[in-house]
Amino acid sequence: MARKVDPAVRERILQEAEHVIHLKGYNHACLDEIAAACGMTKGNLIHHYGSKSELALAVLDYKIQEFQARKVEPVCAQAVPEDAVAEMFAEAERFFSGNGCKAGCFVGNIALEMSDLDETFRLRVAGFFDEWADGLSACLERCKSRGYFSPTLDARGSAEAIVALYEGAIMLARSRRDATVFGRIGKVAKQILMQYKIKR
Repeated sequence: MARKVDPAVRERILQEAEHVIHLKGYNHACLDEIAAACGMTKGNLIHHYGSKSELALAVLDYKIQEFQARKVEPVCAQAVPEDAVAEMFAEAERFFSGNGCKAGCFVGNIALEMSDLDETFRLRVAGFFDEWADGLSACLERCKSRGYFSPTLDARGSAEAIVALYEGAIMLARSRRDATVFGRIGKVAKQILMQYKIKR
């Protein structure tokens, strides 16, 4: 009889795997270290995820859900979406100020490390960024439909620009060890939307 999978254990594995892979990179992370971080044996870890690649891909799926909750839903819920976008960058500035601008973006790191080496990883990373941009785009389209933004706003292009600015800001902050870049780039991201706001 198959053992029941404990969702709480799986979530802990995903969190610890993200932490280890984030700090070391996919190729330098090992299952032994991830298992130790989870407080379990390597065999027990493999019971849940059969290989390092399977685990890393599961972490990417986990990050998609997390980003929808942390980066997309607040924009959708905010009555002033351009302020919510600016806050997204302000939150990143606070976070990266706290960790010395180290480690960068988990998914961005995987994209740089694995996209040219493994097509499965490339497609999963592309899916991550597509999900993020799709969610933001849908929010902006709803704002257009209720007359908040001009019909001329390219919701998809603007969403992709915001994602690109966010990821680029992470790279600049990490390389310079300077989190203040988020504030400057966040203002530009806000301006992308402000120019299409219909004045009341």
